[in-house]
Amino acid sequence: MPLDLKAIADGVIKNNMGLGGLEVRVRGTLANGILTTVETNQKIPVIGGPAQSTQSWVWLQAREFGLGHTDAAAFVRETAGPSMTP
Repeated sequence: MPLDLKAIADGVIKNNMGLGGLEVRVRGTLANGILTTVETNQKIPVIGGPAQSTQSWVWLQAREFGLGHTDAAAFVRETAGPSMTP
């Protein structure tokens, strides 16, 4: 299933919940500002981060949905797994 950050944010907002941002952990490869997911081969534009990822999981943050901001997600960090601890 493709990761659609805008659709997730819209669903949260439509259900009368506040949303400061979304943070997701995605298994994929980041190269030259594009994250390619492992399962669906989806391409997600990413702002910031290294030129090439070195870990299996990339953490992204998307903020301020519904305010006409960029479609790109911001790089947070990368880890070997999806857990909170490195």
